[in-house]
Amino acid sequence: MYRQESDTIQTQLVGEGHLLELISAGTALPYVLDKICTALDVQVGSVVSVVLLPEDEEHLLRTIAKTALRFGLSVFCCAAILSPSEELLGTFETYCCFPRNPTLRESKLIDRATHLAALAIQGHNHERDSGGLPLSQKGAMGRSSQEGPPSKN
Repeated sequence: MYRQESDTIQTQLVGEGHLLELISAGTALPYVLDKICTALDVQVGSVVSVVLLPEDEEHLLRTIAKTALRFGLSVFCCAAILSPSEELLGTFETYCCFPRNPTLRESKLIDRATHLAALAIQGHNHERDSGGLPLSQKGAMGRSSQEGPPSKN
């Protein structure tokens, strides 16, 4: 029998408190976005997520889509990451091993991950615009997620 999902669906990502701490501490954007994607991937299961920023989107979107297709992955979800003023901050994409649509619970988790990504990107943009170090100088790109969070300096 079909099981209807209740109105009390979990809408928080596992470890969300830690993700919010990383965002508020100004942790390097690539590290935070990776942690958000990993939290969603683990909680939904059998998916892989990626965040594309506007400056990277056009080229990376084609590359990722081609690679996903080559490995038999299907688009599970594609969500715009928007600021409160509806400015496009990036795109949150999730791929799955077989074609299917997100359940209501999964959609709520994707919405939450997208919201957290928006907070992280806005914080990064604010820091950059207010004279903080540019992301390329933070040294976060080459770090492994097992190494711990890179500092904001």
